[in-house]
Amino acid sequence: MSWLTPTLFYSTQTVLAAHAEADAIRLRGKAEAISLEARGKAEAEQMRLRAEAYSHYSNAAMLSLILDALPRVAAEISAPLSKTQEIVLLGGVPGSDEAFSLGKLGKELCSLITNVPPAVRAVTGVDLSQVSSG
Repeated sequence: MSWLTPTLFYSTQTVLAAHAEADAIRLRGKAEAISLEARGKAEAEQMRLRAEAYSHYSNAAMLSLILDALPRVAAEISAPLSKTQEIVLLGGVPGSDEAFSLGKLGKELCSLITNVPPAVRAVTGVDLSQVSSG
């Protein structure tokens, strides 16, 4: 056994350890790929089933879903405001038509509210004006 020198033994051991590590990395990669593929297929099937279910919904049911979701949407939109300590409103020159007033704030809020149906239509494809009247 004189051919098995300590140097040869340790170099062989190092090569075998490197091969084992490479195999482990390869197997982890394959496992992750299989997991991602399964998750993607499951999500796609879930979306397909949801779309199929939605196709059977009436306009009233779709409106109900949208109206149920609006408070969550509003909460998400307003969440950053919960960290706000102070709000400073800047208006135009006092005494001019550009001056800030509660009336102007009311007009701005009405303008904002009228933008909700087009936003819902853009996001969901549902026209709230048709759903609520039909």
